[in-house]
Amino acid sequence: MVFSELDQFDGTPGRRIAFAGVEVRPLDYAALATAKLHAPLTIPLGWDNAKVVDTDIPDFDLAQVYSANATLESPLTSHAVCLVKGGWLPSSLAATIDDSTMLLDRNLVPQLVGRMRRQANGGANEDFLDLLADQPIRLHPLLYAMEGNARAIPTPDQLRAQLDEAVRKLQAAMPLARVVADPSVVRGALGLIEDSRKSFMRKQAFLLRVAPTLAAPVAQAKLQQAWDTVLATANACGVARNSLVVLAALSTVAVRKGASPAKALLKPRRGYNEADAYNALADLRALELLLGLFALYPAERIQLCTADRPLALFWTGLRASGFERRGQGFAFDLSPVEALLPGPTLDAWRVAAQPA
Repeated sequence: MVFSELDQFDGTPGRRIAFAGVEVRPLDYAALATAKLHAPLTIPLGWDNAKVVDTDIPDFDLAQVYSANATLESPLTSHAVCLVKGGWLPSSLAATIDDSTMLLDRNLVPQLVGRMRRQANGGANEDFLDLLADQPIRLHPLLYAMEGNARAIPTPDQLRAQLDEAVRKLQAAMPLARVVADPSVVRGALGLIEDSRKSFMRKQAFLLRVAPTLAAPVAQAKLQQAWDTVLATANACGVARNSLVVLAALSTVAVRKGASPAKALLKPRRGYNEADAYNALADLRALELLLGLFALYPAERIQLCTADRPLALFWTGLRASGFERRGQGFAFDLSPVEALLPGPTLDAWRVAAQPA
């Protein structure tokens, strides 16, 4: 991360300072909710414990580590954001640490490939995604293949074809990137799909049954009735009440005027069908995978890059923390923001989410 001052009015050259080991602090729900991602982005920027590796400032102590706080007024947009421990960051700022791995949401692959091709043909940097062209970032297309293109659980052949397609396009568009293409990716994806198939189908049935309750904004007078309907439906379908899909449904009920990002994620409507539920659950599965990776591989620099703003808002609104391996599984804590569970509904969710 290099800072260069403008030249002074008297012609004196501006000073320069370069940091290494910069890990930018994640931004929170409020910063994302107010950010204008399709316009030049202004965000708070800060980091801790970085080393100065080059500077022309006299007598600067290079033995120390430094923290920094600034406001970044960027000419770049951020059509995609990266979901990280503690919140979110624009894509290339999340990739400043060596050996980081970027999981690519399905919606991001064609956008990333298109931007890289445009840049190769002389296009200018206009978005934070464009800056990834010169970074040896590790890209992982697992989610692209797992979601598939049929709005249904892919067959093994479909999954392999989707993975081959993503790898081929990414390698051609980003030759400096390290695209994960090991055969173990297919085995891992198929294993995840099979291990979660029964649970996925139960959640799909839950969404289909609860969609009519979620489609229209819930009046305050009917909030408790709708809340109870969601929990009863979860019980009937065998879906854990502490699952992300139940939390999303309860958030859709609890936030007035249908303003919860969870509603934009689930997209309940009249005529809600299996394909609609599949799309929502594929997004939630991506977050569940991210939570698991944070817990099981705490030393790895993992992020999920997506162009889906409701998904990103839901993630930052969860305020997940306390990731840990527990036996053969993992655990984490959630502390949803007011925008997801306002007022007394947060305590009501905590009670409902307790193990039976």
